[in-house]
Amino acid sequence: MNSDELIDALNRGIIRAIQTSGRTLPSAAIGPQPPSVVADNNDYPYPRYSPSSVQCEWIEYSTDLCNPVVEDIRRYFPPLGGNEVGSDGRPLLYNACLGLLLSSRQRRDDDDDENDDGKGGGSTATTTPLSTFLSIASFLLDELGVDPDQPTRTHGACSRPPLHLLARSCRPIAVRALLTRGANRELTDGEGWTALMACCMPDTPSVEDGGPSDEERVVTMRLLLNARGMGGGREREEAGNDDGASSINNYVDARNYCAYTALHYACEGLNQRLIRCLLEEGDADATLHTVWGESCLGIVRSRRRGARSAVASKCESTILSHLEGSGRMTESFHSFLEEESKAIGMMNLVSDILIPASRRPMPDDGTGAGLDAQDRRIVTALMGHLDLDPTSIYLSENFQMYPHEDDANLYEEIHRRVMALMPMAYTRVYRSTPTNEEREIVTCANYGIRKSAQVMRDGVRRIDTSIVMRQSFLVHRERGYVASQLEILNDLIIGPLQRTIGFGILSNAVAREIVALAPRIVEMGAGTGYWSYVLSRMGADVVAYDVRPTGESQPEDTIGKDDNEYFASQSYFPVREGDASTVFCDNVDPENSDRALLMVWPNNPDAEDNKHVMAEGPKLPDIWDLTCLERYHRLGGDIVIYAGERETKIDLMTGATGPDCGFCSSRKFQTFLVEHYELIAEFECPRWWMKEDDITMWKRK
Repeated sequence: MNSDELIDALNRGIIRAIQTSGRTLPSAAIGPQPPSVVADNNDYPYPRYSPSSVQCEWIEYSTDLCNPVVEDIRRYFPPLGGNEVGSDGRPLLYNACLGLLLSSRQRRDDDDDENDDGKGGGSTATTTPLSTFLSIASFLLDELGVDPDQPTRTHGACSRPPLHLLARSCRPIAVRALLTRGANRELTDGEGWTALMACCMPDTPSVEDGGPSDEERVVTMRLLLNARGMGGGREREEAGNDDGASSINNYVDARNYCAYTALHYACEGLNQRLIRCLLEEGDADATLHTVWGESCLGIVRSRRRGARSAVASKCESTILSHLEGSGRMTESFHSFLEEESKAIGMMNLVSDILIPASRRPMPDDGTGAGLDAQDRRIVTALMGHLDLDPTSIYLSENFQMYPHEDDANLYEEIHRRVMALMPMAYTRVYRSTPTNEEREIVTCANYGIRKSAQVMRDGVRRIDTSIVMRQSFLVHRERGYVASQLEILNDLIIGPLQRTIGFGILSNAVAREIVALAPRIVEMGAGTGYWSYVLSRMGADVVAYDVRPTGESQPEDTIGKDDNEYFASQSYFPVREGDASTVFCDNVDPENSDRALLMVWPNNPDAEDNKHVMAEGPKLPDIWDLTCLERYHRLGGDIVIYAGERETKIDLMTGATGPDCGFCSSRKFQTFLVEHYELIAEFECPRWWMKEDDITMWKRK
């Protein structure tokens, strides 16, 4: 064996010796041939080597002057300078720390003794991985003069210093042993990790799984927070600098490659004791955001679900109390927290309620097959979340009983409650770059972008912010950028509601104004008849037509035939079968032309003016809005009520390739309306995000 092979063997032997509490000595890794691998069931990431014949005998006891592991190293390995590095880039001290991190915990009173001097030794009758580590560490640090901060050079380990591993294992005595020998607690690795962050990692095993107790974690944290008196801070470089408060704040609030602090990781693990210690003893700044835009409170609130809800609530209370007591709960930060909470709540609604509802048939809905059944499950789940009774939609007699005389009708109320859950950053269309705060609200709960935005540069992880922006915001037609989450919200909220109730939303207040101006109405393309229902409840005389009426309004022998592409089977008003050619002609109910014509979202897939709808959706009916308006006009129709987007109100991005006539009607329809009718009234209406629809009333010129 050459010297390099011996160092590799020594590194393996050190790890194994610590894991076995010194009962397997380092020389066991030495052999004339590469030693055979023995299966290991301790989740040990390295091969386990069979003992070699050169191993010295185990001595049943040792003293400070004679330790079997140290004596074995002295006897079987070449004279060591202490700074040797294995072929994998790991120094000797780093491997000792790694061995302790990978070792199972053996609970002993002296393991938790904060007054231990950290030198090791003592009777080996009760040796543990910790005492074996201390013996090896003392030999390396005290006898050989190893640099306590010597980092690993292993690819992907980012020059991590040994203290990080000990802080990760939360072994207070081992941490103190390095700190008292000059280890720098503030040293970061190539990704910006600190020992304090390592102490707070959320994936640390529980006590039941062999991990540290909360007490051990808190004691470790306190050692790291108060290490200046041990020679473990920057006092070596800061001699004479009295600005200790600034130094500790910079250390506690240090941020890694994704802008996480130690407090963020303590919040991810919902460890209230670590959170309190960082806030009260470290004065950690709980207003800092991660690169994704998460605040510490946001991280806790995103985990306030299921079995850990009570724990999360306690952590939230601890943070809020500190923010208010420290004066850091400013008005702007409070506003951010409210918006962040909405973003988290909306994504929880999607993942916990709407997606499961879309996939799982309800017990009483038969096979649950088809879009109609899926919409029913989604809308039922959504209304339950909104604290509304879904039977008011699905049982017509209950719907008829809904108190539309109040300020809001059912659809208006659903819209109001959904929009109250939406963060403002989701509902905006950005024709220029959003503010940083708006970007953070959009990205804080967008967990899907995190892996794809992480890139490796020279073996070190970094976050590519251009990927974050590109995947967080999508171009909406040519109107601007919108939050990418809106894609799934459109599919799971707007789509099911539009197919179940209607595309446009009519408020009671506007319905009353419409009825006052036009008491007699004919609605074309009425769909479910929802608008006709609300208007009739407000006193209008309404007749409604659709080329394919929805289920409940159809004769029994035609239900299911030529289903309406836009709507499910619900119906809230008697909708007759008819189109422009049958409704607006002299020999069929000539009074129709004497009524005001109501058209709500004719929604034409014009191949020239509305390419987006044509490209994204199934084959839809031929354009009919212009034909309908022309026939009504030819018969002398006087009043037109149009609900939908209008080209004149749609703002576009700089450099747009052409005008946008909107989702709701063809450009030719809008042009004919402007040419032959005069706008006499405009009404704002409730509308979904990404839409610019309103309600207008026009009188024949």
